[in-house]
Amino acid sequence: MHPVKHWITHNWFLKLLSFVLATSLWVAVASETSSEIGIEVPLEYRNVPAQLEITGDAANTVEVRLRGPVNLIKEVSATEVSTTVDLGNMSPGEKTIPLTAQNVQAPFGTEVIRINPSQVRLSLEQTISKTVTVVPTTQGEPADGFELGKVLVNPGKVRLQGPESRLGSIDSIHTAPIRIDGKKAALRQTIGLALPDPLLRLQEPSMVDVRIEIRKATR
Repeated sequence: MHPVKHWITHNWFLKLLSFVLATSLWVAVASETSSEIGIEVPLEYRNVPAQLEITGDAANTVEVRLRGPVNLIKEVSATEVSTTVDLGNMSPGEKTIPLTAQNVQAPFGTEVIRINPSQVRLSLEQTISKTVTVVPTTQGEPADGFELGKVLVNPGKVRLQGPESRLGSIDSIHTAPIRIDGKKAALRQTIGLALPDPLLRLQEPSMVDVRIEIRKATR
């Protein structure tokens, strides 16, 4: 028993002090009031496979509920929290992806309690390109005694890109309307194109040159 007694009595004051400090620290941590906060943060989709794109009503934001000490929680801002979904190696089709604490990066000392929504649904579609015809669009009528003649557009075709389900059935794209109300002479205008679907993109060009003939009426 002598070695045990020696271990207990040797430097007993330092050992007692260490015990008191450790106990005080544990009591302070255990008794500290915790708090929760909900933060709305963007949902980031990473590593989208090449030649695929996200379609459908995929969530753009989620609410992350965090718990932690009061002094820490009240200092947390949305810029310190991020939620990501890794789409690497996924194939085309409908996807349902669960969201867990593993998808969230939050400040040290906080705990992710809940994510709302708890899953995201999205579609991955093949990206295609297609050449379509440009259709010039006029609005209004020339002055009395005049009529609309030839309408020429350059270039006459442009290339669109987008998800297969949106672009597959499209063969043409219209220009923004060009007003010809009360016109008595030809006009020329450089104008943009009206995309038929927000998920489609123009590869090039984004503007076209339209020449409109206004001539005296023949009848």
